[in-house]
Amino acid sequence: MLRFIVLLSAALGSTVLAAAAQPAKNYQLVTPKDIDIVATGINERGDIVGFEAIEDWKNPDVIEEVPFYARGKDIAHLPLLEGYTATSPAGVSDDGLVVGYVSKPNSPLRRRTGSNQAFVWDVRAGIRGIGMPEGDLTSFASGISRDGLRISGYAVGPNRKRACIWERDGEAWKATVLPESAQLRSTHVPISGDGRFIAAVEADSPCLWTRDASGRWTREVIGNVGSMVPRAVNDAGTVVGTRYTPDGLSHAVVWSKSRGLRPLAKPQGYVKSEALAVNNRDVIVGTVDGPAGGKLGPNAFVYDKGPLRILDEWGPNFASATVINDRGQIGGVLERKEDEEPAHPPRKKAQ
Repeated sequence: MLRFIVLLSAALGSTVLAAAAQPAKNYQLVTPKDIDIVATGINERGDIVGFEAIEDWKNPDVIEEVPFYARGKDIAHLPLLEGYTATSPAGVSDDGLVVGYVSKPNSPLRRRTGSNQAFVWDVRAGIRGIGMPEGDLTSFASGISRDGLRISGYAVGPNRKRACIWERDGEAWKATVLPESAQLRSTHVPISGDGRFIAAVEADSPCLWTRDASGRWTREVIGNVGSMVPRAVNDAGTVVGTRYTPDGLSHAVVWSKSRGLRPLAKPQGYVKSEALAVNNRDVIVGTVDGPAGGKLGPNAFVYDKGPLRILDEWGPNFASATVINDRGQIGGVLERKEDEEPAHPPRKKAQ
């Protein structure tokens, strides 16, 4: 399973979300396969991007994570950008524009310009790099607005790591660094579907950037040092993420303008949780897990204005819910159990 973990070390207040129990809502699992899938992005028509685990035909002990774009059960594997050796998709717009980053081997003693680069891909034009802000060496795209016009991510330069955006300029993309961003601490910079909010950890504190009607971005701190690593933000500016504690545990948290920062209560027996996505109905999804070495978890969960609920209707392989859209379609991690044999599906490579 892919893990996006940043170790932070501060405490959060003890307020816990509480609400009366409500009937379970109906959600739809969106996946091209029942196992060996990790979804990293979803759009409003239910297309997903992510990674498919495929066993190497020549070496059965090697499992390759192959990037894909899927519409329903139709899955296409994403290509490499010329000169690069890996493609990592992170998000997809409503019109099918996929974003993420490409990478290639780099010297441990010297970082080369372009060893990692943000990319866009679509069926019409294929894959292409979108560069980085002036003076930076590498770039990574984390998400894209629904209309496909604004991309969020970060760039790394000499002694700095900065949150940035790319905005469409004809067929090109213009990179801009977000204000008050030079000490970025997170490796994921989510953007809201409408493109007005971006969240990340800056100088060890969770922050939210907001774009006003004039196009100006302003930053506000939304929690204490170490209180949250943002994973997603919706059109109301509600941010969900995870608090990591020195004991090695993780705790799902949510921040909103009206209620501030607060944790999501875990089901009985679970000791770890991560909030990974939120839609515009404030439905939150993520993963919960039990104590190390135990048989409890990991399991996908949903929180919808009631007690956090395990998403067990799709079986034990559904370990984590990583994405959700406003239609209630959910994607995530469908992992193979130890006693299940891997398949050898044919690959359909995108251009």
